[in-house]
Amino acid sequence: MTETQQTMTEFTYATGETDVIGDRFSPSVVLFWLKTSVAASNMRVMYKSPNTLLGVIPLGSSTQTIPLRSIASVDTNTKFNLGSFVWGAVFLVAGLSFLSSSALVGILFLLLAAANLANTMSAQLDFVNQAGGRNSVKVSILEKDKLMQLAQNIQRLVFADVEGQRHQESMDMAQTNSVLIQQQMLDRQRKATADDNPSMPTE
Repeated sequence: MTETQQTMTEFTYATGETDVIGDRFSPSVVLFWLKTSVAASNMRVMYKSPNTLLGVIPLGSSTQTIPLRSIASVDTNTKFNLGSFVWGAVFLVAGLSFLSSSALVGILFLLLAAANLANTMSAQLDFVNQAGGRNSVKVSILEKDKLMQLAQNIQRLVFADVEGQRHQESMDMAQTNSVLIQQQMLDRQRKATADDNPSMPTE
């Protein structure tokens, strides 16, 4: 079973959902054994990402579902994480200061510093809604290319959904116009019949 197939089994799909795509990503360079899952169908986008404390301690996960038709665009970019940089610098200073008095504590702080500094840069997937709001998924910078490929595939689903909505709107408008035209023709026919027969009551 491929990683994409494994991702798909993590989510429950409703009857009628098709064109299912997805993939799994490491949330950071350090926590490579944890996985962030992103999947999409013709109806919605879902993602599940692990939560962490101080960038290294796993604390459960969060899941988000977004209706496909509420998505205006799917973007990817490289993100500088100021929080990780600041915590990395703090732990680095603390680790260096503790090395002389308590080597074990100093090494622990240095490991935390390395973990946070390694996550200073990350790749980010943004789902932008019609109002300009964003739902973001951050993954390891090393998996940016794979993230971009998935983003392109999800964007195709979004475009297909938009085209489907436009087609349906066009069909609805054509049907409405057809009814109006038929009504107008019927009114003209009744008027013509009334003009030919003045004694005949009109509706």
